[in-house]
Amino acid sequence: MKFVILTDTHFVARGRRIYGLDPAERLAAAIEAINRDHRDIAFVIVTGDLAHWGEDAAYENLAGVLSSLHAPTNLLMGNHDRRDAFARYFPGVKRDAAGFVQAMQVFDEATIVTLDTLNEAAPNHEGLLCAARLDFLEHALLAAPEDRPLLLFQHHPPFGTGLRYMDTIRLANPQAEWEVIARTRRPDYLFMGHLHRPVAGLWNGIPFHIQRALAHQVAFDLETEGHIPGSHEAPDYSDVGVSDGQIVIHQCSFTYAGPRFSLHDKAALDGMLG
Repeated sequence: MKFVILTDTHFVARGRRIYGLDPAERLAAAIEAINRDHRDIAFVIVTGDLAHWGEDAAYENLAGVLSSLHAPTNLLMGNHDRRDAFARYFPGVKRDAAGFVQAMQVFDEATIVTLDTLNEAAPNHEGLLCAARLDFLEHALLAAPEDRPLLLFQHHPPFGTGLRYMDTIRLANPQAEWEVIARTRRPDYLFMGHLHRPVAGLWNGIPFHIQRALAHQVAFDLETEGHIPGSHEAPDYSDVGVSDGQIVIHQCSFTYAGPRFSLHDKAALDGMLG
């Protein structure tokens, strides 16, 4: 099975820009590349912060751009999102019994569990897994088939990464999430967004991948406090393959417009050096 990960699209109303960028232009460019180069994928998953201010016009704009994508989509909530406005333009998105935008999907090759970490009552942008959402997670981990990988998706990381301001708005109750996992089943991989930077590693022995944002980026800066340093680094999406107990992630830069050449071509080597 193959799928594509996007995150942090930060859509605004049609025709508007944010931090000097048009999120619709970036998503349209990503979709063009995905439709062209990834025809065998099962779905595209967007791990939250779909809209920047959570307003109706942004979700209407997002729905219009996503309509050109050939693959099905899985959409998660992030700290900038608003569930009611989102639901008006994406009424078919799966929710749990408590109304949170989260679900378990069982495929032949893997089980996908998506979590809703949005806390609309938070005075800042930190995430939360309340009792109802933790209960959903526990039931999903227990019910997932044991004969295939279990992949967990959420917006907020439950740990710090050294990005000082971003670490103050991570998941607010990471220990509660870990306690559920510890007494049920460890996911084989954890996928997240929120940080606007590509980060990988282990959390309590679980390998994780944090996808680079589609919109504006958070600059690599492990010293700044009090505000979020931003940048216009090139965005990407990730192509993920799950097969025979192996998970391979390729990060794909879709805005690169430079040359392509064979590294075995002596003329190209001489030309590049010249």
